[in-house]
Formats: sequence, C-alpha cells, structure tokens
Amino acid sequence: MRRLILLALLCSACSKDRAAPDSTTPSVVENHGPEPLLLRVPRGGGTGRIYRYPNLDSAVWTLDEAPAIDHVLAFDPSAGSVAVVDRKGFAARLDLRETDVLKAARTKLTSLSSANGSDIYGINVKGEIVRLNPNGSDWKFKPPMPARAVFAQPNGDVIVSANKGAQTVVWKVRPPDDVAQDSAVLPLAGRGVRTQVGDRIYFTIDSGLVGIKAKDLSSVGAVELASRVRALAPTPSGDRIYVATMADSGIAVVDRYTGRVQTNISLPVPPSDLRMDALGRYLLARHPQKDSAWVIAIGDNRLVGAVPTRWEADLPVVTPDGRLALLGAKDVTLVGPEKLDVKSTVSGGAKEFWYFFAWDGFRPRAQGLDQPVTFGDSVPGDSLATNAAVSPNDASSTPPVIPDTVPTPPVTIDPARPTSTGFIVSFAALLSEDKAQQVATSISVNGVQAHVVSTTTAGSPIFRVVMGPFPTRDEANKVGKAAKREYWIYEGSP
Repeated sequence: MRRLILLALLCSACSKDRAAPDSTTPSVVENHGPEPLLLRVPRGGGTGRIYRYPNLDSAVWTLDEAPAIDHVLAFDPSAGSVAVVDRKGFAARLDLRETDVLKAARTKLTSLSSANGSDIYGINVKGEIVRLNPNGSDWKFKPPMPARAVFAQPNGDVIVSANKGAQTVVWKVRPPDDVAQDSAVLPLAGRGVRTQVGDRIYFTIDSGLVGIKAKDLSSVGAVELASRVRALAPTPSGDRIYVATMADSGIAVVDRYTGRVQTNISLPVPPSDLRMDALGRYLLARHPQKDSAWVIAIGDNRLVGAVPTRWEADLPVVTPDGRLALLGAKDVTLVGPEKLDVKSTVSGGAKEFWYFFAWDGFRPRAQGLDQPVTFGDSVPGDSLATNAAVSPNDASSTPPVIPDTVPTPPVTIDPARPTSTGFIVSFAALLSEDKAQQVATSISVNGVQAHVVSTTTAGSPIFRVVMGPFPTRDEANKVGKAAKREYWIYEGSP
C-alpha cells in the first residue's frame, strides 16, 4: 500500500514538473524587424503625423505643411523617404529623417511610377520617360513613339509601353542607358498592372488579358474572358489574378501557371474596382453604386460579406494586423475581417489620408551602439617584440613585427551628452554635421540648447538634433511644443 501511495506521489510530482507554463505569464519577445507605422495627413494638406500602429494616441513624427496627397508611389526604407503624388499631380518626397517635403519636379509628369521610393519615373509632354532622382542624377529616354505608360521595376529596369495603330509596343530599358534592351509587340492594350514582385506585367485587351515576363518581355499568353476588363488585382506573389469585367457579376480568378480561369466568385452586381491586401489575405471589391465593398478571403476565395465604406485611393484597406479600415463620412472604423464586427473607431479619421508601411527608423537604438570603443591594456604594447626573437643567421625566419609606438589618443566622451535612458525629443536627422550644428544652435527651451548626437545607419553617419532624455513622455512633449518646431519623441538613449 505504501508503495502505491509513494508511486502516486511521484507521478503527481513528475506531472507538475512537466506541466505547461501558465499561459497568463507574459513572455518577453524582442522585435528586431521593421515596425508597423501609419502616416496620416489631412486630405487638404497640413500637419502630417506618423503613429506606431495600432497605438494611435501618440504620434512619433510630425511634419508641418505636408502636401495634400492623392496617392503614394512607394517607400524607400534606406533613405526614410515616402514618394507621393499630390492632389495637383506633382511628385514629391516626404523625408522622414530631415522632416521635410521635397518637390521632385517643377513640371507635371503623367503615369508616375516608382518601385523603390527613390527613383520616380514619369512621362513628359513630349512622350519621353523622365527619371527623378533625389541626388539630381535625372535621366531621359526617348522611345521611337510617344510613351503611354511606364512601369518601374524592383531590379532597376524600366518597362515602357506605347500604342501604334492597332498594336501596343513595349520596351525594356536599363537606366542610365538610353537604348532599349528588349522590345515586344502586343495587341492594342489598355491599362497595365505590375505584379508586386515585378516579374510580370498584365495588360487589358478586348475581352481578356495578355501578360509579359519582365525579364525578357516574352509573352505568357492571353486569357479570354466574357467581356471587357474593368479592374484587376494580382496577389502579392503573382500566383493569381483577380479580374472584374464589365458584364460578369462575379470575379474571375486566373491561375498564372495555367493561364486559365481557376474559379469564379459570385457577387450580386459587377464590382467597379478591386483592391488587394498587401499581405495577400483579403480582397476588397467596390460596389458600383453604393458606398460599400465586398470582402473576399483569398485563402479559399470565400465571400465573407459586405461592409459600409466610401472608396478613396487610400481607404478602405486591410491593416497590418488584418483588420479592415473603413472610410465613413467623418470617422474611420476598424472592423474584424471575418465577423465584420467593429473593433474601434478613429474619430475624425476620414478627414485624413492614411498610409500604412513598415520601418525601423523610429525604433530606439540600444544603449551600447553609440558608446565609444575602448581597448584594455592586458596585452603589453611590446609583447610582440619581446617574444619574436629571431636569429640573425636564420634567413628563413620571419622578421619581428614592430608595433606602432605612436600612442593612441584617449577617447573622450562629451559630458554634455546624456547617457541615461528616458524620452528623447528629436528635431532632425541630417547627413551633414555642420547643418545639424546650425539647427541645434537655433533651438533653445528654457535656456537649454539642443545638441547633436551621431549614429550610423546602413554604413552612413547620421547626425541627430535632440534634447533630453526626459523622465516622462509628457515632459518631453512639452519641451517639443515649446521649441515651436517639428519634432518626434522616442524612448531610449539619444
């Protein structure tokens, strides 16, 4: 009997040792990748702000006099620049590091396109392709006939199309070369859409689609549909293309490998536009007459339901965490993608242009990254000379290594630079130290002047104009407002 009781106790103890940890115990997970951010700019222009999504209560970046944005072309994470097109049709860049708006060109271009957020391509009034580069290295390409559309590619190539009679001619150019590398002739085509990975471009033709490979402009065949194409949206990987036609009330799902319609998604009426989730989870289809949209799950091509929303270039959209941001008359509502239940409402959010992106430029740096490197003196400076005795008669011996006898100057730390943690007010991040010092001397709050700290990002020195750290975010925010300049706040060391 005692043996049975002892065995039961041992089994109970072992089971407790192997029990799963308490699910309520929080686990610390370090996120080293880009963080989801949300840029919000008044639709008529004004003060733009960036938030760490889903925390929409406190902005981490502020820009006065932001333009009225029509749509975003692309984001350059290396330069921290958002390429946009304003409501007047001009290209511009929002510099997140220097907190500035840079006009890309004084003349208006059409068919604006960018794959990296840095190089912006467009067509001038002469039908030439123009590249707008932030470094001033602009470039032009004059095709044999006036260009109609331009498609910037992720690998640096540019694909240009133009109509010639009953045909559409396509060229591939590699800037800064001004000679086409490849060309192709297609049936007379309408609009074109590039896949997100940039390997193919699909053009609409009469009652169908025709695609080409971006690598060599070879044809991938035509897809016949019941009527003229109204809208199309490829998945991020490009494995499927969702097509809405003028007459068919459903959405045709085209398989890229077979070139045939894989399935049809039935809708009450033909949708007037399609919008693909950036991560390929859901597709939004616009109702042609009402302020509403259908939600379709990409995984199984399932119609989830309909949601009330207006349709603009930015909204509705699928958020990074999978919710649906719906545009109302005054507010923006965030709903669940499956039950379509309201999760939260952003009051007054409809008055602003929304753009979601991911970046690590606002992430606090580890304290040790900006500390000077020091070397211990455990190894004597003349240890190599004393241990490298060589016989003068031994010709095969390696000559001794004589260390540099010039003393290394001591590394000093600026005593004005704070090293404690807290909340930092950052006014600018510049590539020029002299310009950063000029900005710092112009900022003073309660007799305390801003100072410059240097960091390195992607191998390039960055000089930040900062104040702090401050013990609380509220105190840092008060200092930023008192400076009467654009600023953002981040937690950590300078």
